[in-house]
Amino acid sequence: MASNGGSLGWALLTGREADLEPPSAWWRGPVWVKTVLFGSALAVLLGLTYSSWARYLGGSSLPLVFFLLLLQITPPLLAVPFPLTAVRVAAAGMVGAMIATLFPADYQPFGRTLSDWPLQVHVLPYLPVLAMTLARTKPGQGRGISIVAVMLATAVGVVQLPRAGTKSLVWSLIVVTVTIVAGYGMQQRRRALEQADAAERTTVEERSKRAALQERALVARELHDIIGHHLSLIALRTDSARYRVPDVSEAAAEEFRALGVAAREALDEARRLVGVLRDADAEPEHEPQPGLAEVPSLIDGCRASGIEIRAEISGGDGVPAMIALAAYRILQEALSNAARHSPGSTVDVEVRREPDGLTILVENGPPTRPAAPGAGDGTGLAGIAERVTLIGGSYETGPRADGGFRVAVTLELPGESGV
Repeated sequence: MASNGGSLGWALLTGREADLEPPSAWWRGPVWVKTVLFGSALAVLLGLTYSSWARYLGGSSLPLVFFLLLLQITPPLLAVPFPLTAVRVAAAGMVGAMIATLFPADYQPFGRTLSDWPLQVHVLPYLPVLAMTLARTKPGQGRGISIVAVMLATAVGVVQLPRAGTKSLVWSLIVVTVTIVAGYGMQQRRRALEQADAAERTTVEERSKRAALQERALVARELHDIIGHHLSLIALRTDSARYRVPDVSEAAAEEFRALGVAAREALDEARRLVGVLRDADAEPEHEPQPGLAEVPSLIDGCRASGIEIRAEISGGDGVPAMIALAAYRILQEALSNAARHSPGSTVDVEVRREPDGLTILVENGPPTRPAAPGAGDGTGLAGIAERVTLIGGSYETGPRADGGFRVAVTLELPGESGV
């Protein structure tokens, strides 16, 4: 027997309830209302079925009547928890009902015009069971069930040809076709709703992930630019203390005080960042962001750490705040990079305004003493690239021929991009 999900054998013999989709929550009202409606419909069906078959088969056929009645009411009860079993029982009931119509009682109270009603009554529960089962099938699974349904509808019409003519055959095929189409329509609607829900969940997840990544990138960049700079100075002062301080004296005490100031600054910056992250509802209070006017203070702090810097700063007036902040952070990272990787070297800093934008140049020679172990993680230069990409402009970073390092950045200024 083939195991294909759409084969006839799969539907009738080897199909499993777990292979179907779960039932849809189509009822939105109170449970007791659904129970009353279902019970009432079932009671009407029982009464109609019993009276029809009892009159058609006669009083001497009560065991057969109850057997047909059992096959009639079982499928609706199984349609939700066991849809494939419900279809199988309904199909068996249809076959049994067609056989039973071949043995009517000698006297039929329905008369000639209603002599087909016992079989037609038996079709009633089969139709909703068929539609509900097809609605829960996956693509290709319902072909075998549909083929059986058409075969049964044809058989019902053929059995009734002697009493009702071709009318029953035509109507049986029409009704079962409409039922199959309705079942597949519900299947497609289910799939469309599931796809829409999946797409919405994916969109929400992607939006959340994107927001989280953007936030992480922002926090990481600011932590690197702010705290990393101060910690680099602390590490540099600690490493170079034995070169700059001859003995533990007033100078040494002053050095440690300077280290404490840098540490407190780093902690204050961290607290402000953490405060912004934790209080999402309140409008955070920001201190003025550094710009080109704060570059001399930045250079003085680096010089106090033992870095020899030659600086030339010009043309910083009228630069937009966002570009000035980016320039400050780029200088901060470039100086920290030089301190980490080339301790003892002289650093040349140049900031000037040119026709094509704001130019930043930081160059240092080769190190004169070994760099601290694990100096640098590569994220600083990546931060420079991110800022240049955000603002617009160009950048070039890389080693020099003499073993030093060069960072050259040009930031576009409004009205000076050449567009």
